Amino acid sequence: MSSDFHTESSFRIGPDRLTWAVRMMLLANIAIFVGQLLLRIPDEGRAFFLGDYTQDYLAFSPRRLLQGFVWQPISYMFMHGSLSHLFQNMLGLYFFGSEVERTLGSRQFIRFYLLCGALGVMANFAPMLWQAGQIPDINVVGASGAVMGVLVAFAILQPDRKIILFPIPIPITARAMIIIFIALNLMSATSPGSNTSVATHFGGMIIAYIYIKVRPKVAAWQIKRVRSKRKPEGDAEDLADAIDNIFKFQDKNRR
Repeated sequence: MSSDFHTESSFRIGPDRLTWAVRMMLLANIAIFVGQLLLRIPDEGRAFFLGDYTQDYLAFSPRRLLQGFVWQPISYMFMHGSLSHLFQNMLGLYFFGSEVERTLGSRQFIRFYLLCGALGVMANFAPMLWQAGQIPDINVVGASGAVMGVLVAFAILQPDRKIILFPIPIPITARAMIIIFIALNLMSATSPGSNTSVATHFGGMIIAYIYIKVRPKVAAWQIKRVRSKRKPEGDAEDLADAIDNIFKFQDKNRR
């Protein structure tokens, strides 16, 4: 998966420069995965990966969340089940995260990323609606929900940006990329034996869509409320307009 960035004289694959928050998220996920590898300790003659205690405390489980493990909606997204799992998620964050962060700003990007992961995983409670309230007995790890949210944000903010999605040999738009990912997730949901948390993927996508669409309206309402209390005069009107632009999802050229 790659995103193409054009200039008049060059062609490069990947972001021009990694932004601060994306860099921190990449490092955090990699460092925690290294910690997981160090926990591959022999236990009475057998080795275990993501040891039982780590799994119980940090992976997301609907049952344990209801028992008071309230940190799991955050902790689960920094854990991964394998190197390939980590690589796939970090690849998406690497290629598309910086563009979204430049638009939202670093602080708001971190908030957005964590919300997509933490609220997106709550979609795993959905089966309770048609299973007579039976709590799903599952464990979820990985940044997929948050990263899917980043992809949706990228597609909303730059829907016509051309993407080369391996192994598709022709450029497609960011909007088409999301349609493809939705189709792949639907196929995975119907595949027997799949261990992919499709509910988390769709949950992250839905939260991202709501955030990107609703946040500017909420910010506009907040600005109007401030204006109603403080009536700007003269040059202050221009200052108020400048404040408005801060909350608009436009490229702020933040590195």
